[in-house]
Amino acid sequence: MQKIKKQKLFLNRYAKNFLLTLFFLFLFSFSFLVLEIKKEISLINDSFNFKININSNRIKLRSKINEITAGYPISEMSYYLSFQNKEVVAFMIAIAKKESNWGKRTPKLNGKECYNYWGFRRKRNRMGSGGHTCFDNKKDAVLTVSERIKNLLAQGIDTPQKMVIWKCGYSCDNQNPKNVDKWIRDVDLYYSKF
Repeated sequence: MQKIKKQKLFLNRYAKNFLLTLFFLFLFSFSFLVLEIKKEISLINDSFNFKININSNRIKLRSKINEITAGYPISEMSYYLSFQNKEVVAFMIAIAKKESNWGKRTPKLNGKECYNYWGFRRKRNRMGSGGHTCFDNKKDAVLTVSERIKNLLAQGIDTPQKMVIWKCGYSCDNQNPKNVDKWIRDVDLYYSKF
């Protein structure tokens, strides 16, 4: 009888210790899981806030583009333009105003629109009137021209005074100084709206 009591006591202690160990393992695992879930939620929340911020900035930029260019063909590109950074958009809007009156005077190819609102010239399969590049569509136009402007910005060409190379090429020496100054002033007028 004494032996049975000792065995029961041993089993009770063993069971209590086993259950206590299981409880602490569960508590530890649960705590670890909660912390990991909290990290994931935090990352998701940060990502969500970042996306909201980006979308909010895009919406504001698109609204600004539409406000400035209302009634002009370039306003139909505002969706694609809104994916660019503000400085690139400022130059694209300003140069397009000067070069094509925001799409009212553009090169054509066999009577069809080239979507070249910037006087952009780079050799392609399809070239429009005046030796200007013909783009396949509005998106192609924005992506191609924005890449060129980003490259210029990366070279430190970041003011309308420096961006005049868009008009002149490598040098304005052979250009009428009055025309060069007017190009800079006109581009600066719309660039400064951003």
